[in-house]
Amino acid sequence: MPNLDEEDGFEGSLRVPNSILDACGESFTAADGDRQKASTQFLDSTALMGLLCHHDHVLWLVNMTTPGERQHYALTLIDTLFQHLPDHWTVGLLYNIACQLEHSCVKWDLLKEEYLDRLAFTISMFHAFGHGWPCQCIYHPWKRMGFGLVDGEGCKQFWHL
Repeated sequence: MPNLDEEDGFEGSLRVPNSILDACGESFTAADGDRQKASTQFLDSTALMGLLCHHDHVLWLVNMTTPGERQHYALTLIDTLFQHLPDHWTVGLLYNIACQLEHSCVKWDLLKEEYLDRLAFTISMFHAFGHGWPCQCIYHPWKRMGFGLVDGEGCKQFWHL
């Protein structure tokens, strides 16, 4: 567990210290672009990333063409979703590394401000326990208002069809 000394801080409106977010980011292989599951030498697409609704119906799919789950794939899906929603709707987002995605969005202004204000980031159930305790307290869907007992694993179930 990282040392939370006086130099550690919080990025913008985030409620988890930077040191905890850094530790979470280092612990997930999906975010590691150096670990390749498919060769980009012979394949144009290395994987698919999907955006599913609460009922686990596929809304959009994107071809991944780089090693690892780069954040721009998720950001593209989120941007596409907001282009099709009324301006007053709030979206609950369940993503394996939602803490990292929100951290990047806040730190680097990767999403429009009006989108960020309407997003509730949470971690899908299967991955929640791979995160540090502070991340689990903030990003676990069962600890967030409006998520009910959702597990956020619809994408995994979709891949097994």
